[in-house]
Amino acid sequence: MGDIADVTKLAGFEFTEHVVYSDEGSIIALRGLNIKNGQLVLDDVKYIDGSNFAKLNRSKLFIDDIMFTYVGTVGEVAIIKENDRFYLAPNVSRIRVQSNDSPKFISHYMRTDSFYRHVIFPLIATSSQPALSMENIRKFELCLPKNRDEQDKLSEFFDGIDNLITLHQRLFICSYNNIAHYLLFKTISWEQRKCGDMTVELSEYENLQSGYPLLTSSRSGLMFQNDFRDKTSTDNQETLFSVVPYGKCTYRHMSDDNIFHFNINEIAEKGLVSREYPVFDASKNNNLSFLIQYLNSSPEFTRFCTQRKLGGTRTRLYYKNLCEFQLYAPSKEEQDKIAGYFSNLDNLITLHQRQSPSS
Repeated sequence: MGDIADVTKLAGFEFTEHVVYSDEGSIIALRGLNIKNGQLVLDDVKYIDGSNFAKLNRSKLFIDDIMFTYVGTVGEVAIIKENDRFYLAPNVSRIRVQSNDSPKFISHYMRTDSFYRHVIFPLIATSSQPALSMENIRKFELCLPKNRDEQDKLSEFFDGIDNLITLHQRLFICSYNNIAHYLLFKTISWEQRKCGDMTVELSEYENLQSGYPLLTSSRSGLMFQNDFRDKTSTDNQETLFSVVPYGKCTYRHMSDDNIFHFNINEIAEKGLVSREYPVFDASKNNNLSFLIQYLNSSPEFTRFCTQRKLGGTRTRLYYKNLCEFQLYAPSKEEQDKIAGYFSNLDNLITLHQRQSPSS
């Protein structure tokens, strides 16, 4: 890779000294969570319009720059399609092709299962926190057609099939959402209950010296905070964090849409989150996955949340407030069946997302 492209990342001093994040603006800092399945996912972004751009020339992104995630979720790839909108954020590398080879073809090539198994995985398999250095990325070996025209034609073919798959996924997810709405909100025989009767709060706290990874929340689920930014949110090793055991739930407020996103820990035996994140489990005779599906899908719950604004536009939802929300729920047996049904649908969606022509 280093023979045909310039490979770089956002330096730590650039991030700490020159980058200013905000929730509004026009210039986007691309983070690891914004690179998924060959696409830029821009439903959860940070803007950097107030940053010192004179000091960030190296991290400015241009058309045909290839994005590659190198920490945490390693190996996600996407390509830049417009100028003057994106800069590098931590944990995403920039690959700028300097030869006559096609950046689009290279991006498709890097998304293949074969490339991941034979090139990426051997370099991260022994690490508890998967990561690649820029030097390792520069050593990637690529097998490319010599003819640029052939690369371009293959890229166009793969792009066309990607578009068909994206359309199919949208239709599939639309059907999924219709089924979910029917199952969760149209069954009149269910009993009305309070969340407080269906959940139990977990109150365990540890500091960073515990060795548990620091997690953060996004729309796509819990993720290692190192995927989100280079540093942890605190340098104080004695600061206490809430412990989220594997299979238990936490949530936080997403300031850009006034919605609370509930995430089950599926990535670590135990993880740490800010003490502002409530942590809870389902109580006896209730299914946690069913409850999370309900809360993440219910328009009634969204309205319930927006009524709890404490000063200005900031919305807060403490666990005691969550306990007040009333919902309709079936028996534990039926909850289990519905949760299992949704789990199978989620797996199918994931499978469809992975079935790209370049894999």
